[in-house]
Amino acid sequence: MKKTTKYLAAVPIMGAVILMGLTNCTKHDQVLDLSTATTPTPVLNTDTLNVVRGTATLASQGDNAARWDGTIEAVWNSAPKLTVHATVPDLGNNTFTGFVGNSTDISLRAMYDATNLYMLVEFTTPQHNAMSAQWYFNPLQTDMTKRWAQEATASSLTNLSPDGSYRPPFAQDQFVILWNIAHSCQTFDALSCYAACHVASTYGGTVAADGGIMYTNGPNERLDVWRGRMLQVCNTNQLNDCFIDDGSSISYGESGALNKNEVHGDWQLLNGPSASIPVQYQSAGKLVSSPGATRVYAADGGFSNKQTMPISNKPSKKANIPIWVIPAALGTNPYNTASRSSAIMLSDTLAGGLAKKVVAVDSFGVLTLSDATTIDPRNAASSFYYQQIGAIDGANCIPGSIIGTYTGSRGDVTANAAYVGSGWRMLLSRKLSNGPSGTNDAVNDVDFSTLEDMPFGCGAMINRADNQHAIVAGLHMHFKK
Repeated sequence: MKKTTKYLAAVPIMGAVILMGLTNCTKHDQVLDLSTATTPTPVLNTDTLNVVRGTATLASQGDNAARWDGTIEAVWNSAPKLTVHATVPDLGNNTFTGFVGNSTDISLRAMYDATNLYMLVEFTTPQHNAMSAQWYFNPLQTDMTKRWAQEATASSLTNLSPDGSYRPPFAQDQFVILWNIAHSCQTFDALSCYAACHVASTYGGTVAADGGIMYTNGPNERLDVWRGRMLQVCNTNQLNDCFIDDGSSISYGESGALNKNEVHGDWQLLNGPSASIPVQYQSAGKLVSSPGATRVYAADGGFSNKQTMPISNKPSKKANIPIWVIPAALGTNPYNTASRSSAIMLSDTLAGGLAKKVVAVDSFGVLTLSDATTIDPRNAASSFYYQQIGAIDGANCIPGSIIGTYTGSRGDVTANAAYVGSGWRMLLSRKLSNGPSGTNDAVNDVDFSTLEDMPFGCGAMINRADNQHAIVAGLHMHFKK
């Protein structure tokens, strides 16, 4: 979906560091597990992830997909573990304010068979964050147009809880990997993600963009990006498969500007208007083979659960409210069940689905649904269920996102995730080859089928960070033949 693509293009993916730090980013002390007497003698200061032969089992993709419980199969015992320490850097421009110094240990294991590459990723974080921009009702708000509001997804000192204390953003944990497509980015092998991070300059200009910008330095340079937003991973078993270029694929972000992020979702299926996709989730898109041509894509992935509607008894005023809700008994959470995690699924909004559309709102914040029932967040029965409660939200607060499966090349990477108390475990799987016999996009996907050494970098967003991410660069993948 174009709106989703623009959102992804508007934020840094792998981040930036001050230039003086770039020369020190290619080696990392390994964090060792010495808890048992059988632990082998460790190899220190390694940056290599050794990939051994083996086949992992992953839950398949789809709306309301089956969830992985976090159990690690015995086959992974043969895969060497590389553990690195990642820290959120201080860029010196306030972009990562509130998160600088946050750190996490990231452990990586990898296997391959005749068809697929498999990865087991573990990273520590004390919080389970898989929500984004959920809706709540503020009974103290005197402005009738703002009684329903969404939780902030970015850190701000003006974002306060009902008791007046600082309220952290409600952003989901994430994990990202960058790969060099066909070794096209000449500096990536040495610098990995930093090769595309232009914090100290703009492309063709003199003023640095706040927080830096992500792009390559020419039309023949492309990077493959796998971004795992936990809200998407937990509900559809997918990462978002993206790419970074110099902007030439879609005319420099469709604006002509070169000093902006050039991170784009891989191309979706060109399947035109679809009866199975609501009209509001269809949007124009562009073909990689014909950047200037507008086509219609059936939207996929994540969508905003937000609409603007005139207030029924004050039609000169408008309010932002949810589009869809799942009616449920007060005090229960219909959005966090065995079939969904902190989200409304696209399938819920289709005919016969659990969700009901919001068709009206009055000046008191009462929502009228498509089945003529109402949600009155003010009454005694509603209590705090639709409100902010301390640092959390009430059980019936409404998700800000509608989640659906990615189509086409955006869905090339299968991903399972489970929070295990001390952090996340993720299983990843992707075809070794790109193109017809492998992934859906030979241009924007890296090819592993030659089994040659592959440089990469990775990062994690934790503690409710959206893009203030801990970074690890200078890693290499080595296939054991």
